[in-house]
Amino acid sequence: VDIDWEFPVNGGWGAIKARPEDKQNFTLLLQKIRDTIGAGKLVTIASGASYDYCNSWTEMTKVAQICDFINIMCYDLYGAW
Repeated sequence: VDIDWEFPVNGGWGAIKARPEDKQNFTLLLQKIRDTIGAGKLVTIASGASYDYCNSWTEMTKVAQICDFINIMCYDLYGAW
């Protein structure tokens, strides 16, 4: 199962409705999927590459323990450099 929830908490800069509790909801969703399908199936996510995605919008340390793979999307990478 591959989950591509691109903007938890952020909402795509207003493009979709988002809530602060989506940070924890994302982790809970992944854990529920893992518990339901078991260890014999893959759980993966498509992750943003930004600092905010990993540190403000998700619980990446917990997510990494649940997922088998994290595919980092770098096509929309931007920054202050």
